Amino acid sequence: MSSTTNRSGSRRFESSPKAVKLAVVGALVLIVALVAVAVSKASTATKVANLTGGGLITTSPLIGQSAPVFTLPDLHNTSRQVSLSSFLGKPTVINFFSPACVPCREEMPTFAKLGNSFKGKINFIGVDETSTASVARAFVDSFHLPYTTVIDANGALIGTYLLPGVPVTVFVGSNGVVKGYVAGAITKSELISRTSSL
Repeated sequence: MSSTTNRSGSRRFESSPKAVKLAVVGALVLIVALVAVAVSKASTATKVANLTGGGLITTSPLIGQSAPVFTLPDLHNTSRQVSLSSFLGKPTVINFFSPACVPCREEMPTFAKLGNSFKGKINFIGVDETSTASVARAFVDSFHLPYTTVIDANGALIGTYLLPGVPVTVFVGSNGVVKGYVAGAITKSELISRTSSL
């Protein structure tokens, strides 16, 4: 960019073709970067809501390790924080779900039944992934889940719990160590069997 002085003595700036070209290229690079970030976020949200369970994943580096602790808002009272550490001391089943997930919907009646059957013996925690609180509440209430559900609206546990999508069910022993991990639509019989053996 160069400057010239006109007859009145004021300076005016003139853009060289090279400067204009650089500005255009810079703007294009910025736009491409912003689009890439948006696509990445959308891809993660879609992936979390669409693990169909065509093939179950039953291995995970988490097995044999202490379950990653977390503190998230209670779905029915978002001003109340719920910590996993307050559930340890008893076996705990953590179910990651999303209202947009069809296999999650198919699993919920069994989770509701087991939550009632094992009340006081085994803890259950539902973790809604990346939904709005109102949508998640309506989903949970439609199944009358008898246990605590929390909301992970920003997907903070996706990496921590190595979630390839939802549903994912993590089985934690009373000592806080992960004993089992199932990604995909778990069958009723397997869910009952794994829960009973905790």
